[in-house]
Amino acid sequence: MNNVVELRGIGKTFGSEEVLKDIDLEVRKGEFISFLAPSGSGKTTLLRIINLLEEPSSGEMKIFGRDMNSINKKGRLEVRRRMTLVSQKPVMFSGSVFDNISYGLKIRHYSKNDIKEKVKEVLELVGFAGYEDRNARTLSGGETQRLCFARALIFDPELLLLDEPTTSLDPISEAKIHNIIKEIKKLGITIILATHKQEEALGLSDRIAVFNEGNMEQVSGVEELFHFPETRFAAEFTGMCNIFYGKVEGKESRETIVELEGETLSLPFDVSGSEVCFGIRPEEVMILREDVPVNTIHRNIFNGVIIDIYPKNSALKRLTLDTGKIRVFADLPNHAVEKMQLRKGKKVMFSLKLSSIRRLI
Repeated sequence: MNNVVELRGIGKTFGSEEVLKDIDLEVRKGEFISFLAPSGSGKTTLLRIINLLEEPSSGEMKIFGRDMNSINKKGRLEVRRRMTLVSQKPVMFSGSVFDNISYGLKIRHYSKNDIKEKVKEVLELVGFAGYEDRNARTLSGGETQRLCFARALIFDPELLLLDEPTTSLDPISEAKIHNIIKEIKKLGITIILATHKQEEALGLSDRIAVFNEGNMEQVSGVEELFHFPETRFAAEFTGMCNIFYGKVEGKESRETIVELEGETLSLPFDVSGSEVCFGIRPEEVMILREDVPVNTIHRNIFNGVIIDIYPKNSALKRLTLDTGKIRVFADLPNHAVEKMQLRKGKKVMFSLKLSSIRRLI
């Protein structure tokens, strides 16, 4: 069995509200897939359906190869015991860290020695060695979430479902949770993560499914989604901030010539209609050096002014470029910004790299 989860035409309605619409998806054994979407797009509902906490309104679902549409109550319990869920709002029992983790083992009548060894094992995995006697109610938010991971792993699940596990955490605690998830991934456990954080999904996943208002807009590998988004929503939600609508003016060789607010651009694909939506990632916008002659390699060259510049993160600066007709965002390494002496108010020449322009729907 290669697929842990198989969804065919899954839909879900609450009253008159259609939360999920005709979802088709396969999750392979040992895979890490993220459901990436803003709040209210149906990703948590789909996670709950997979965890058998919600019934779909339509469609078919198989978990571990078993048909959930025809399975009996005993079979559903057997399936549920093979997976666990870590939610964004953890619930702690009163008592110690050890009590919280070992509770499930005790009610399944594990021996004291087995319980002790198993708890020790998962505590080490989540970086909690020595915390056994701590009162669970006194833990910080990040520590509480690590405890939830330990509790979820105590039964060696084959499928781990993560519902926004870092939503309320500070950056340091979030980084610790990400490290735990990476260690869990090494164990070969199939993981499904629901998140609204693009960097989290891009940094952890093998594949990403992008959801928008109940629709699954795109499902693909991380690199493919990052560089080849199919829809405007998928592009925007993964950081492609330069998105435009152009009027088709004609064709030149294998390129399409479009007019955009009085500027003329070349696009590296054919367009059949009179208008086209396209975009380019800010990392692919090139600032041309003043001391290097412009050659025929560079296309879509514009003159503009830097009207804003600020740190995007510790390694990159984001520049806002204005031609007087269009505005374009460019992300450059800090060392390049310093070397080219790029400052607010400076006039620059820049290029929209032809091969990096993507058509969007």
